[in-house]
Amino acid sequence: MRMRCSPWRLSASSTVNSTTDLFAGNIAGGWAADRNLPRTLIVTLTALTAVLALFALTASNQIAAVAGLLLMGGIGFGTVPALQMRVLSQAEQAPTLASGANIGAFNLGNSLGAALGGLTIDAGLGYTSPLWVAAAVTAGALLVYLTATRLPGGEFAARPPTPALSSR
Repeated sequence: MRMRCSPWRLSASSTVNSTTDLFAGNIAGGWAADRNLPRTLIVTLTALTAVLALFALTASNQIAAVAGLLLMGGIGFGTVPALQMRVLSQAEQAPTLASGANIGAFNLGNSLGAALGGLTIDAGLGYTSPLWVAAAVTAGALLVYLTATRLPGGEFAARPPTPALSSR
């Protein structure tokens, strides 16, 4: 059975879905980041990598593609509050500058992602190739985060043992 949809209806439903994803992802991501920032970053980046790869594998199925698109949007927007909190937690002396740089990095990532996706399609790798690129970039971001958190001063860096309290 083939479904037909007018461009107006498709555009309206896409706008509603992306707005819903933006709202739900930001609320859920902010809630989770408030409770445990490192875990939220690890979970959201891992989940986003998996959803992007699964979406690439199932994009030819209409129902799976819609589900993948919704999950990709919700989880993708869910990373934003955690990433913003991470940046601000590391920039005590200049939070406004750090916040602006972080938003600039999001915009740069959007433009580079579109460019890389266009290059993969132009190279004949197919219309799902941008999803594979996005999954690889997201996995790379997760690896960078995990590495950075293990550097001196990171959340998971080895800490010297705290001295025992001496008794009087």
